[in-house]
Amino acid sequence: MTRKIDKRKLFYSFLTLIMAILLIVPMMIQSPAEAASKRTPARPAITKVTATKNSATVTWKKSKYATSYRIYYKQAGAKKWTTLATINSKKLKYTHKSSRKYPLKGGKKYTYTVRAYNKYGRKWSSYDKKGKTVTIPAVPSIVKTRVKANNYKQTTVTWTKSINATNYLVYYRSADTTKWTRIANVSSKTLKYVHKSNRKYPVEAGRTYYYMVRGYNKTYKTYGSYNKAGMQVVIPEKPAATPTAVPTVEPTATPKPIQKPKPTATPKPTATPKPTATPKPTQKPKPTATPTPDPDSPSEINKKIKKVVKLTNQVRVKHGSAAVVEDAALDAGAAVRAKEIYTKFSHDRPDGSDSDTAYYAAGAGNILLENIATGDTPKRAVYLWENSRGHLAAMIDKEATHIGVGVYKNFWVQIFAKNPSQKYTLTVYANGGTFPSKGGVEKFEISVPARADVKLSTIDIPEKEGCSFIGWTEFHENPYFEGGLRDLDDIKNGGEVHIFENRKIKANWSDSSDSSN
Repeated sequence: MTRKIDKRKLFYSFLTLIMAILLIVPMMIQSPAEAASKRTPARPAITKVTATKNSATVTWKKSKYATSYRIYYKQAGAKKWTTLATINSKKLKYTHKSSRKYPLKGGKKYTYTVRAYNKYGRKWSSYDKKGKTVTIPAVPSIVKTRVKANNYKQTTVTWTKSINATNYLVYYRSADTTKWTRIANVSSKTLKYVHKSNRKYPVEAGRTYYYMVRGYNKTYKTYGSYNKAGMQVVIPEKPAATPTAVPTVEPTATPKPIQKPKPTATPKPTATPKPTATPKPTQKPKPTATPTPDPDSPSEINKKIKKVVKLTNQVRVKHGSAAVVEDAALDAGAAVRAKEIYTKFSHDRPDGSDSDTAYYAAGAGNILLENIATGDTPKRAVYLWENSRGHLAAMIDKEATHIGVGVYKNFWVQIFAKNPSQKYTLTVYANGGTFPSKGGVEKFEISVPARADVKLSTIDIPEKEGCSFIGWTEFHENPYFEGGLRDLDDIKNGGEVHIFENRKIKANWSDSSDSSN
């Protein structure tokens, strides 16, 4: 007996089977991403780490199954790693630039490592626990340079100490060129160089020169920044030779023979006439003497100053430079300098300091050039300056905006500056202490003329309970300073802060209970 097949029932059974297959197959077939999600990325192999003065670049090989990489660093020898960045898997290199958050210090060693990550499986690779280490080159910090003319064929260059410098390179150029010429390479123990004129590196009388010094680290072959403008010096004119007087020999007169006198007749006496009275002349009244003005009176000195300013501006305009404006603070400094050159005719002050300090003390900043001369009138003084190549260069300097003049007993001083009223602020922090001399405040500010120096010995010393004051540390944005900080020179050794921008310093302390202090 045969069974009749229900076709409709068979159709539905077949349809059910097809639907089951369609549901099962996707579960059995995985996408590449899903397959990768089950795999742990391989440990990235670091190929190299290179460094510049303020950055480090780490490179590694591609890690299988990685969707991103995470880069870590630490100072060599430290235990804790610091996360720098996470980047996608297409990149196999990362450059770490020094920043306040992730600093790199010159001369220090840093270690880098990399981990791979798979976002589908949320799985991390292992990592090279030793990593690869690199040394950041130490870059010398910028130095402050000074220069003075010793005579018409010699100058002396001095500079401040540079952090990380093993050597100092001394350069100079004449005013008519922009190219620097290196004239010396001295050790880090030397902070002074005397440039004597020679055939290779000449110094000519009456000319203007510029000098600059930059630090060099021979270990890392790195150069420090430098003052691109340089420090100006005017070489004095060669003194005229004084001729030696040749004595004139007077011819000796030939004596005439002595003639014997002939006897003369004795005259007979005549009657002496009586004298007639001579009338006395009428005396004219003596004129009243006009009082001579005191050449050293304030009014007379002011007239002389105004005359020098007027004559100087005439010279400047004649040579294509803008007229300068008289400044009271510059006048005050020039008055001090005029009395100083009366006793010591030099651009150095009697105490050996630079002439600029007189103007900074008077409240003027951005000092450029000083001219000095002797002359009995303002016209004579300006004439001497105009007819000296070096002094003329100072008179017509296009950077100058203001002038100051001083005179004392025919000794003249002329000073030029660029915006002398400009000032910057030095903020002094007690760093957890207070300043009793300032009413117990934690910080105070000092307004300082631009480009002036503040001696550390003149700054009030703070107090902090249980601690001893040991010095000052300067905050600085310059990346060449480690972490933006640098310790200032010892107060006893003439330490100072050069104010060319707003500066900040903080006190350093040691535990007074520490027997080593």
